Parts: sequence; C-alpha cells; structure tokens
Amino acid sequence: MSSRLGELLVREKLISLQQLRQAQDEQRKTSAKLGPALAKLGFLSDGEITNFLSSQYRVPSIDLATVEIDPDLAKLVPARFASATPSSR
Repeated sequence: MSSRLGELLVREKLISLQQLRQAQDEQRKTSAKLGPALAKLGFLSDGEITNFLSSQYRVPSIDLATVEIDPDLAKLVPARFASATPSSR
C-alpha cells in the first residue's frame, strides 16, 4: 500500500518524487509507515494524508476529537485499543 500511496501522492502533485524518496528513506530507517514519515518530514500533515485517503477510498473521515463518545460504549473497548498512541496497541 505505501508504494501505491506514494505514487498516488506524486501523481496528484501533493508531494514531489524527491520528497517521496526522502520519506521512503525515513521509512526504512525507522520502520514507520509512509504517512507518518511524510508528516514527520513536514511534507504533508496528518490531516492532509487523511483527507487524501478519504477521497481516494470514497469514505468520509471524521475527527474523533469532535465526536462525543457514549461513556457506556467506551467501557466496552479495552484501553489498549482506545489509546491514541499506536505503540500501545
């Protein structure tokens, strides 16, 4: 997926080929996924990547910070899945 994502981002002129290569180098060094590597390098924001993927897959994105979650439902999700940090999963 990441090589396809990179190709799509270059084709849509959201990043340059040079930026893609830099992000791929970062990806290899840190074992990060392409999106976070692009964001870390400042080439795209997390929001820009999310919006791009949302339009590509025709699936609306939502900002969970703006959604009120029913506390009773939240209790059904184990804390390790509900954490905002990927490393805790």
